[in-house]
Amino acid sequence: MRFLLLFFFFIFLGCEPSERKIPKKTINIAVSANMQFAMRDIALLFEKKENIKVEIMIGASGKLTHQILNGAPFHLFVSADTLFTRKIITEGKGVGQQHIYAIGSLVLWTNRKDLKNKNLFNLLTYSNVNKISLPNPTTAPYGFQAKLALEKAGLWKKISSKVVLGESIAQATQYIYSGVCEVGFVSKSVLFSPKLKNKGYWQEVPKHLYEPIYQGFIITQWGQENNMKASTSFSQFMKTPAVKDILLKNGYQLPDKE
Repeated sequence: MRFLLLFFFFIFLGCEPSERKIPKKTINIAVSANMQFAMRDIALLFEKKENIKVEIMIGASGKLTHQILNGAPFHLFVSADTLFTRKIITEGKGVGQQHIYAIGSLVLWTNRKDLKNKNLFNLLTYSNVNKISLPNPTTAPYGFQAKLALEKAGLWKKISSKVVLGESIAQATQYIYSGVCEVGFVSKSVLFSPKLKNKGYWQEVPKHLYEPIYQGFIITQWGQENNMKASTSFSQFMKTPAVKDILLKNGYQLPDKE
């Protein structure tokens, strides 16, 4: 018996690390398109710290909300604003209270060199600007705020015929980057991505023209029922200094309180 125990002990020691490693757990997170680049960095840090794999689904907050309300298997929802996370809680598909993790900024961006260093807001009504990119106001919070800014500035009726709607902030950004639209409204954070950093020219939309974009996240009911421990672990990680540093580096502001 002693011989057999020693035999199996040495067999175990001889296994490759991958053979002895406990399989990683996985959590699925629904992430608003404006947060995709920051979230990839956050997910990598979390995976190293907790040995839990993070799967990310990117989309417009409104569409992701619809999916979650219809039972989509997401442990957490990282939204572009607090309206959609609040809706999920109200509908009984969210757990506890939401956490406000960042404040986003709305910008006008162009990838055309001939528009550089000009007042992009004033150019929207010009005849040489034929197409203006805008995330869908119904599903994308940044699109909603962009339309609000245009209405407050008295420009919406003048330029609405030029507007090309993107399904999300990602698609709206692509329309500008590819030249489909001369200029458009995007989140400041997407312009800090490796692909777009130092590309084109952007200006912040005056803050008085739109409401502060408070971005919130929640644990979903599905997350509670399917690995609450890992979901809570990621929720707590989102509040750490390391995550706050990533958010600042991606163009976000931090809220005064959670």
